[in-house]
Amino acid sequence: MQWRADVEIVAICDQVRAKAEQASRKFGIRQVFSSLEEMLNADLDAVHVLLPPDRHADATRRILESGRHAFLEKPMGLAAAECQDLVDLAKHRRVKLGVNHNFLFLPAFEKLRRHAADGTLGALDQVTISWLYPLGQLQSGPFDHWALRAPRNLFFEIGPHLLAFMLDLVGPLERLQASASRPIDLPGAGRIYGHWHVRGSKGRTAIDLILSVIPGPAERSVAVRGHGALAKCYFDRDLYYLEEPVGYGVFDNFFTAAGVAWQLGANAGRNFLKSAAGTLRKAPAADPFVDSVTRSVNRFYETIEGRLDPRLDGQFGVKVIAECERIVGSAAFEPREAESKSRGAVAVQERPSVLVVGGTGFIGRYLVRALVARGIGVRVATRGLSAAQISLAGLPVELVQGDLADASFVDAALEGIDVVYYLAKAAGNKWEDYYRQDVLVTQHIAHRALAKGIKRFIYTGTIDSYYAAKANHVITSDTPLDPQIHRRNHYARSKAACEALLRDLHRKHAFPLVIFRPGIVIGSGGPTAHWGVGRVFSDTRVQLWGDGRNPLPFVLAEDVADALLLALDKPGIEGQVFLLTDAPLLSGQDYVAAVSAACGTRLRAEPTPIWKLYLGDLLKEAVKHLIRHPNRRIPSYRDLDSRSQRARYDSSKTKEALGWRPAGTREALIGRGIVAAVRDSLR
Repeated sequence: MQWRADVEIVAICDQVRAKAEQASRKFGIRQVFSSLEEMLNADLDAVHVLLPPDRHADATRRILESGRHAFLEKPMGLAAAECQDLVDLAKHRRVKLGVNHNFLFLPAFEKLRRHAADGTLGALDQVTISWLYPLGQLQSGPFDHWALRAPRNLFFEIGPHLLAFMLDLVGPLERLQASASRPIDLPGAGRIYGHWHVRGSKGRTAIDLILSVIPGPAERSVAVRGHGALAKCYFDRDLYYLEEPVGYGVFDNFFTAAGVAWQLGANAGRNFLKSAAGTLRKAPAADPFVDSVTRSVNRFYETIEGRLDPRLDGQFGVKVIAECERIVGSAAFEPREAESKSRGAVAVQERPSVLVVGGTGFIGRYLVRALVARGIGVRVATRGLSAAQISLAGLPVELVQGDLADASFVDAALEGIDVVYYLAKAAGNKWEDYYRQDVLVTQHIAHRALAKGIKRFIYTGTIDSYYAAKANHVITSDTPLDPQIHRRNHYARSKAACEALLRDLHRKHAFPLVIFRPGIVIGSGGPTAHWGVGRVFSDTRVQLWGDGRNPLPFVLAEDVADALLLALDKPGIEGQVFLLTDAPLLSGQDYVAAVSAACGTRLRAEPTPIWKLYLGDLLKEAVKHLIRHPNRRIPSYRDLDSRSQRARYDSSKTKEALGWRPAGTREALIGRGIVAAVRDSLR
């Protein structure tokens, strides 16, 4: 972030100290704290509050009482009266209280507000503010996010953006009607509403606020019709145009449209140049959202010694929350039937003998349900207890929360356990992230499990670790992983590294290891825009790996869980590897066609030669190397070529050794694997 020369970040605070330490190393911040009380004893002048909204008020009160300035991320709070108390406290303590409604500082919106204020638009007749933007958590979670815990929360999370625009342009609504529709019942007892529509007026100006988090193309905009002109700002793209009558008779439509097109084209060109320059300089201008945050933060410090910019002042934040309260109070919410039921896992019926690591993931949830259905006591190790309670709601499992790198936590989680299922995976941008979060953690848990004398350790790898680009090649359970795995993506490489260290433990210490390598896993609760099929650009555009005509190694999530369950107590399989792929029944193009038919939307599947994908990666990475981006890498043609999955997979060994019987029909893969996933994504 581009800071003013007179501002220095001197401390960072997070209740998980390891996260704060990681950020301090990345950004060169000297002091690290794990509690607000501890940090407030340090030498600092202002504190930025980036907590969940329900914790804003308490934290801000303590900051103000300590005599420091406070700058809150929106929403300011959850009750206008409580927010007003904070404003009054700041005045009493003679410190500044700011609230970050950052989109108000985008250049595109600042043009619009200037034209509204100087009379260019004339008297405002209609203001329409839209937030049409899919919410990713609706499909795969985490479902314990604050915004998903209650219907009103979603509007308090997103609504302040819309209301900040409205209040800045016209002020508080004099009359309003609010409706919430498209109820979405989430795992656990949560319910949100995918559509919100607020109709209101201020004087002679009509106002419409439209919010949708349903999957579809995105548009976030402010459109204003005045007596003199029309104006529209796309605030997620920092685009703006002004449409004025030209009075050219039969040529009016042409010149008006040409004028709008010229403005948008010129604006887009300037943005591209600004973004390119920002990328080269590693500056915030490379991204409109980051640019808006930077402008807002800088404006806070520019005015901190005098009178805060009215758009940042705490009193403006109070008005935003007051409007939120009026709107959610006006909307009618229908209670869901499940609200009276327990939100978390029910009491454990059997003593846990199986530990599942990664039990809240896509495959993990299927496995836990299968184990419970068999009457087996299950313990699930998780980093987030509330998310696990939602994901596994209603299941009699024991949930334990902790750090998998902590020996005492792992030992406690392994107490009384006979079998460990390890399905966890890492996430990150660099190999170091995967090595630290996946390889070292897997090694740590395996050694603790060996010391505890567990009877079986069942590990899930991935077919991504194979080299699968040869059309005449048959891959079986015993096929070695890619001998050039160092040239592959971080996920494939880390899974292969984990397998190698686990197999070494088996050879040297008789570690009771069983390895599974699932194929492209599909099913209810999984993604429909699947990266196993192609590079996903949007919900309606997929760039296939190659021509997309060869059959792909799909497998149902429920069938993967069945195979894992069969390995629980099957004798004599230690040290073996089992491939989990169904018959080659669907190509990438078939998959996209089935998704299109299920959702009623035409998806564009673009057959793409591997060389073209590689050239695109070369260009992108060349720029990243030029600017010494921290996540730069060397593109790998081998990795892209392997993603085409031209090889054929044969899971005969798994079927014979375990008695595994996957779906085996095209109809089942489409119905239970694709249609079910689409239905979940459109709920």
